[in-house]
Amino acid sequence: MANSSYVIMLQAAPDDYFAGRQALQCAQDIVSRGEQLKQVFFYGPAVVYANQFLQSPSGYPDLQEQWRKFSREHNIPLVVCATVGSQYGLESLPPPAGNLAEGFSAGGLAEFIETLANTEHLLQFQGNAAC
Repeated sequence: MANSSYVIMLQAAPDDYFAGRQALQCAQDIVSRGEQLKQVFFYGPAVVYANQFLQSPSGYPDLQEQWRKFSREHNIPLVVCATVGSQYGLESLPPPAGNLAEGFSAGGLAEFIETLANTEHLLQFQGNAAC
């Protein structure tokens, strides 16, 4: 039997630590089961994760760095919606021309939909609720 394939869509801002941590834990669980995680797509307020200048509040783990480490270790694309990103001040080029953090790539809904069309499961994290 073939392994299941997944896409994670995170829509919660980085200051919603619970949702970000829950999405990351889910991603880690998928990989640890030997299943395929095709992409993590950051949409809505979650695009702020891709801002190079994001700083975690004192006493909280750096989820941006944890996402980047996860991506490097497992070769999972971290794709941020460029259109929504521009509404949150994200310039989708790496410094000095923009502020896109290393490890993230700018994409669009078309890329997301194309990946999703060839994926079995979408896991969506919105605020404090996961669908």
